Amino acid sequence: MKITDLVPWRGSGRDVTARSAPIDPMSGLQTEVERAFDNFWRAISYPFAAIDRTSHLDDVRVDVVDNGKEVKVTAELPGISEADIDVSISNGLLTIRGEKKSEYELEENSVLVKERAYGTVERTITLPDGIIADAATATFRNGVLTLTIPKSTEPQAKARRVSVQAG
Repeated sequence: MKITDLVPWRGSGRDVTARSAPIDPMSGLQTEVERAFDNFWRAISYPFAAIDRTSHLDDVRVDVVDNGKEVKVTAELPGISEADIDVSISNGLLTIRGEKKSEYELEENSVLVKERAYGTVERTITLPDGIIADAATATFRNGVLTLTIPKSTEPQAKARRVSVQAG
């Protein structure tokens, strides 16, 4: 940010109404501190560049496909073992929950970097009507969970008129 961006120059044609709203000084300070730390870590290329800053513990990426006969859900759960995954279907909601434990260690040229990350990941998906939750199957291979949930072959209940009687 340049100092000239802070000064509402008259006659410059720029819209200064956006700057007239009060700014929370604490959120501005927090943003600046976060930006300073991000810039600091970008400037140091060795050995910290090997640390994957793009992975987030709370991300569960899913694909949901409904082909009319079944619903297929594919979820990416890298770094989670099969024993640490919990899948449940309740009231038309599919919940995928897992616990991730990862440790990272790098030692080069007398520099030691160690990181540990522990946490849970969770994703809840609304399922379409007509699924048969009791017949759902799940497989887990190479960090990818695949759920197959069959749908009922019976047509959905149609709307039915209810006669109203005077009482």
